Amino acid sequence: MTNPALSNDPGDAIPSARGANRPQPAIALLETRHLSRSVGQRLLVNDVSVQVSAGEIFAVVGPSGAGKSSFLRLLNRLDEPTAGTVLLQNVDYRSIAPQELRRRVGMVMQTAFLFPGTISANIAFGPRQRGEVMAPTQIATLLERVGLSGFADRDIGNLSGGEAQRVALARTLANAPEVLLLDEPTSALDEASVRGVEELVLGIVRERRMACVIVTHNREQAVRLADRTMIMEAGRLVAIGPTREVLHAD
Repeated sequence: MTNPALSNDPGDAIPSARGANRPQPAIALLETRHLSRSVGQRLLVNDVSVQVSAGEIFAVVGPSGAGKSSFLRLLNRLDEPTAGTVLLQNVDYRSIAPQELRRRVGMVMQTAFLFPGTISANIAFGPRQRGEVMAPTQIATLLERVGLSGFADRDIGNLSGGEAQRVALARTLANAPEVLLLDEPTSALDEASVRGVEELVLGIVRERRMACVIVTHNREQAVRLADRTMIMEAGRLVAIGPTREVLHAD
Protein backbone atom coordinates (compact mmCIF):
# COMPACT_ATOMS: atom_id res chain seq x y z
CA MET A 1 0.00 0.00 0.00
CA THR A 2 1.22 3.50 -0.74
CA ASN A 3 2.76 5.34 2.19
CA PRO A 4 0.13 7.64 3.79
CA ALA A 5 2.81 10.31 3.94
CA LEU A 6 3.15 10.26 0.14
CA SER A 7 1.53 13.67 -0.17
CA ASN A 8 -1.13 15.67 1.59
CA ASP A 9 -0.10 18.87 -0.17
CA PRO A 10 -2.32 19.75 -3.15
CA GLY A 11 0.71 21.46 -4.66
CA ASP A 12 2.42 18.09 -4.97
CA ALA A 13 0.01 16.75 -7.59
CA ILE A 14 1.74 15.32 -10.64
CA PRO A 15 0.53 16.11 -14.17
CA SER A 16 -2.83 14.44 -14.68
CA ALA A 17 -4.14 12.38 -17.55
CA ARG A 18 -5.45 15.63 -18.98
CA GLY A 19 -1.89 16.92 -19.44
CA ALA A 20 -2.16 19.81 -17.00
CA ASN A 21 1.04 21.44 -15.84
CA ARG A 22 2.23 20.79 -12.32
CA PRO A 23 0.17 23.16 -10.14
CA GLN A 24 1.80 25.52 -7.70
CA PRO A 25 1.17 25.08 -3.95
CA ALA A 26 -2.09 26.74 -2.94
CA ILE A 27 -3.86 27.64 0.25
CA ALA A 28 -6.44 25.04 1.17
CA LEU A 29 -10.04 26.05 0.52
CA LEU A 30 -11.29 23.03 2.48
CA GLU A 31 -9.40 21.31 5.28
CA THR A 32 -10.20 18.52 7.71
CA ARG A 33 -8.29 18.25 10.98
CA HIS A 34 -8.36 14.92 12.79
CA LEU A 35 -11.93 14.43 11.58
CA SER A 36 -13.70 11.49 13.21
CA ARG A 37 -17.21 10.12 13.64
CA SER A 38 -18.37 7.21 15.71
CA VAL A 39 -21.85 5.76 16.20
CA GLY A 40 -22.06 3.67 19.32
CA GLN A 41 -19.02 1.39 19.28
CA ARG A 42 -18.57 1.72 15.53
CA LEU A 43 -15.91 4.12 14.28
CA LEU A 44 -17.01 5.30 10.83
CA VAL A 45 -14.31 7.92 10.21
CA ASN A 46 -11.08 7.81 12.15
CA ASP A 47 -8.73 10.80 12.46
CA VAL A 48 -8.66 12.01 8.84
CA SER A 49 -6.69 15.17 8.04
CA VAL A 50 -6.62 16.41 4.43
CA GLN A 51 -6.57 19.64 2.43
CA VAL A 52 -8.28 20.46 -0.86
CA SER A 53 -7.46 23.56 -2.90
CA ALA A 54 -9.52 25.75 -5.21
CA GLY A 55 -9.76 24.22 -8.66
CA GLU A 56 -8.70 20.78 -7.42
CA ILE A 57 -10.65 17.53 -7.79
CA PHE A 58 -9.91 15.21 -4.88
CA ALA A 59 -11.15 11.61 -5.03
CA VAL A 60 -11.98 9.33 -2.12
CA VAL A 61 -11.84 5.61 -2.93
CA GLY A 62 -11.87 2.39 -0.95
CA PRO A 63 -13.82 -0.80 -0.41
CA SER A 64 -17.47 -0.90 0.58
CA GLY A 65 -17.85 0.11 4.21
CA ALA A 66 -14.55 2.01 4.26
CA GLY A 67 -16.23 5.22 5.45
CA LYS A 68 -16.11 7.16 2.17
CA SER A 69 -19.67 8.48 2.20
CA SER A 70 -19.54 8.99 5.96
CA PHE A 71 -16.48 11.19 5.45
CA LEU A 72 -18.21 13.15 2.69
CA ARG A 73 -21.32 13.77 4.81
CA LEU A 74 -19.16 15.28 7.54
CA LEU A 75 -17.83 17.94 5.17
CA ASN A 76 -21.05 19.97 5.21
CA ARG A 77 -22.39 18.70 8.56
CA LEU A 78 -25.06 16.41 7.21
CA ASP A 79 -23.54 14.31 9.98
CA GLU A 80 -21.75 15.71 13.01
CA PRO A 81 -18.14 14.83 13.80
CA THR A 82 -17.46 13.30 17.19
CA ALA A 83 -13.87 14.58 17.08
CA GLY A 84 -11.89 17.00 14.94
CA THR A 85 -13.34 19.61 12.64
CA VAL A 86 -13.52 21.04 9.13
CA LEU A 87 -12.21 24.43 8.03
CA LEU A 88 -13.73 26.36 5.15
CA GLN A 89 -11.33 29.07 4.00
CA ASN A 90 -9.54 28.63 7.32
CA VAL A 91 -12.74 29.18 9.35
CA ASP A 92 -14.06 26.42 11.59
CA TYR A 93 -17.30 25.34 9.98
CA ARG A 94 -19.06 25.06 13.34
CA SER A 95 -19.12 28.86 13.39
CA ILE A 96 -21.07 28.96 10.10
CA ALA A 97 -24.87 28.63 10.15
CA PRO A 98 -25.85 25.21 8.68
CA GLN A 99 -27.96 26.70 5.88
CA GLU A 100 -25.14 29.01 4.84
CA LEU A 101 -22.60 26.19 5.12
CA ARG A 102 -24.61 23.94 2.82
CA ARG A 103 -24.95 26.74 0.30
CA ARG A 104 -21.18 27.18 0.27
CA VAL A 105 -20.45 23.45 0.38
CA GLY A 106 -22.90 21.98 -2.14
CA MET A 107 -23.55 18.27 -2.52
CA VAL A 108 -24.80 16.07 -5.36
CA MET A 109 -25.89 12.59 -4.33
CA GLN A 110 -25.79 9.24 -6.13
CA THR A 111 -29.47 9.59 -7.00
CA ALA A 112 -30.83 12.94 -8.15
CA PHE A 113 -33.48 13.90 -5.60
CA LEU A 114 -35.51 16.50 -7.47
CA PHE A 115 -38.71 18.20 -6.39
CA PRO A 116 -41.93 17.61 -8.36
CA GLY A 117 -42.45 20.30 -10.96
CA THR A 118 -40.35 22.00 -13.59
CA ILE A 119 -36.60 22.08 -13.96
CA SER A 120 -36.56 25.85 -13.55
CA ALA A 121 -38.41 25.59 -10.22
CA ASN A 122 -35.85 23.07 -8.99
CA ILE A 123 -32.92 25.26 -9.96
CA ALA A 124 -34.42 28.40 -8.42
CA PHE A 125 -35.22 26.67 -5.13
CA GLY A 126 -31.98 27.38 -3.25
CA PRO A 127 -31.75 31.09 -4.06
CA ARG A 128 -35.46 31.46 -3.30
CA GLN A 129 -34.83 30.12 0.22
CA ARG A 130 -32.53 33.11 0.73
CA GLY A 131 -35.06 35.58 -0.68
CA GLU A 132 -33.34 35.79 -4.06
CA VAL A 133 -35.12 35.43 -7.39
CA MET A 134 -33.31 33.89 -10.34
CA ALA A 135 -34.15 35.55 -13.63
CA PRO A 136 -35.16 33.27 -16.49
CA THR A 137 -31.99 34.31 -18.30
CA GLN A 138 -29.88 33.15 -15.36
CA ILE A 139 -31.61 29.78 -15.33
CA ALA A 140 -31.22 29.46 -19.09
CA THR A 141 -27.52 30.23 -18.88
CA LEU A 142 -27.01 27.62 -16.18
CA LEU A 143 -28.95 25.00 -18.13
CA GLU A 144 -26.90 25.75 -21.22
CA ARG A 145 -23.72 25.18 -19.19
CA VAL A 146 -24.87 21.73 -18.09
CA GLY A 147 -25.96 20.79 -21.59
CA LEU A 148 -29.72 21.19 -21.14
CA SER A 149 -30.54 24.24 -23.22
CA GLY A 150 -34.28 24.77 -23.58
CA PHE A 151 -35.17 22.44 -20.69
CA ALA A 152 -36.36 25.11 -18.23
CA ASP A 153 -40.07 24.34 -18.52
CA ARG A 154 -39.71 20.58 -18.80
CA ASP A 155 -41.16 18.48 -15.98
CA ILE A 156 -38.60 16.52 -13.98
CA GLY A 157 -40.69 13.38 -14.49
CA ASN A 158 -39.65 13.37 -18.15
CA LEU A 159 -35.89 13.21 -17.63
CA SER A 160 -33.41 10.41 -18.20
CA GLY A 161 -31.03 9.47 -15.40
CA GLY A 162 -28.19 11.46 -16.94
CA GLU A 163 -30.40 14.50 -17.47
CA ALA A 164 -31.63 14.33 -13.87
CA GLN A 165 -28.03 14.32 -12.58
CA ARG A 166 -27.28 17.36 -14.72
CA VAL A 167 -30.27 19.15 -13.22
CA ALA A 168 -29.12 18.18 -9.72
CA LEU A 169 -25.71 19.64 -10.52
CA ALA A 170 -27.27 22.81 -11.95
CA ARG A 171 -29.43 23.19 -8.84
CA THR A 172 -26.33 22.97 -6.66
CA LEU A 173 -24.41 25.42 -8.85
CA ALA A 174 -27.27 27.94 -8.59
CA ASN A 175 -26.15 28.46 -4.99
CA ALA A 176 -22.64 29.47 -6.16
CA PRO A 177 -20.85 26.99 -3.86
CA GLU A 178 -17.15 27.21 -3.09
CA VAL A 179 -16.91 23.46 -2.57
CA LEU A 180 -18.65 20.72 -4.56
CA LEU A 181 -19.20 17.31 -2.95
CA LEU A 182 -20.08 14.40 -5.25
CA ASP A 183 -21.20 11.07 -3.79
CA GLU A 184 -20.98 8.38 -6.51
CA PRO A 185 -22.68 10.80 -8.93
CA THR A 186 -22.47 8.52 -11.98
CA SER A 187 -22.85 5.03 -10.51
CA ALA A 188 -26.43 4.65 -11.78
CA LEU A 189 -25.75 6.00 -15.28
CA ASP A 190 -24.91 4.38 -18.60
CA GLU A 191 -21.39 4.81 -19.99
CA ALA A 192 -22.26 7.67 -22.34
CA SER A 193 -23.93 9.61 -19.52
CA VAL A 194 -21.00 8.88 -17.20
CA ARG A 195 -18.50 10.46 -19.57
CA GLY A 196 -20.77 13.43 -20.17
CA VAL A 197 -21.13 14.16 -16.46
CA GLU A 198 -17.39 13.70 -15.92
CA GLU A 199 -16.53 16.24 -18.61
CA LEU A 200 -19.10 18.62 -17.17
CA VAL A 201 -17.60 18.34 -13.67
CA LEU A 202 -14.07 18.86 -14.99
CA GLY A 203 -15.06 21.99 -16.87
CA ILE A 204 -17.13 23.58 -14.12
CA VAL A 205 -14.62 22.94 -11.32
CA ARG A 206 -11.87 24.56 -13.38
CA GLU A 207 -14.03 27.49 -14.49
CA ARG A 208 -15.39 28.31 -11.07
CA ARG A 209 -12.23 27.40 -9.15
CA MET A 210 -14.20 25.30 -6.72
CA ALA A 211 -12.71 22.62 -4.52
CA CYS A 212 -14.31 19.31 -5.46
CA VAL A 213 -14.38 16.09 -3.42
CA ILE A 214 -15.74 13.03 -5.21
CA VAL A 215 -16.45 9.65 -3.64
CA THR A 216 -16.23 6.91 -6.24
CA HIS A 217 -15.94 3.13 -6.26
CA ASN A 218 -14.53 3.38 -9.78
CA ARG A 219 -10.75 3.77 -9.73
CA GLU A 220 -10.67 4.45 -13.46
CA GLN A 221 -13.01 7.37 -12.85
CA ALA A 222 -10.67 8.68 -10.16
CA VAL A 223 -7.79 8.53 -12.64
CA ARG A 224 -9.81 10.39 -15.26
CA LEU A 225 -10.98 13.13 -12.90
CA ALA A 226 -8.88 13.58 -9.80
CA ASP A 227 -5.66 15.47 -9.26
CA ARG A 228 -5.15 13.64 -5.96
CA THR A 229 -6.78 10.64 -4.33
CA MET A 230 -7.02 9.23 -0.85
CA ILE A 231 -7.74 5.60 -0.09
CA MET A 232 -9.81 4.80 2.99
CA GLU A 233 -10.07 1.48 4.77
CA ALA A 234 -12.07 0.88 7.95
CA GLY A 235 -12.57 4.62 8.40
CA ARG A 236 -8.87 5.46 8.17
CA LEU A 237 -6.86 7.30 5.59
CA VAL A 238 -4.32 4.73 4.43
CA ALA A 239 -2.85 6.45 1.37
CA ILE A 240 -2.96 9.89 -0.20
CA GLY A 241 -1.19 11.58 -3.07
CA PRO A 242 -1.22 12.13 -6.83
CA THR A 243 -3.91 9.88 -8.25
CA ARG A 244 -1.77 7.87 -10.64
CA GLU A 245 0.81 7.15 -7.95
CA VAL A 246 -1.70 6.19 -5.29
CA LEU A 247 -3.71 3.96 -7.61
CA HIS A 248 -0.66 2.62 -9.47
CA ALA A 249 -2.24 3.57 -12.78
CA ASP A 250 -0.27 3.26 -16.01
